[in-house]
Amino acid sequence: MNPKRDVVTLSMLALGGPFLATSRIETALIGILLIAVGVYGTVDSLAGLVGRYVRL
Repeated sequence: MNPKRDVVTLSMLALGGPFLATSRIETALIGILLIAVGVYGTVDSLAGLVGRYVRL
């Protein structure tokens, strides 16, 4: 796990919300991209954490 990366991931998730709350399509697309990157980072971090403790 990388603490700096996790902070960036959570920041992207937090910043994506206000962008989604606008009526402009361009701004909403930015919000969607921020959320997508945040979700990807979260899933990747959780998979790495689980992978360290569960050996298949």
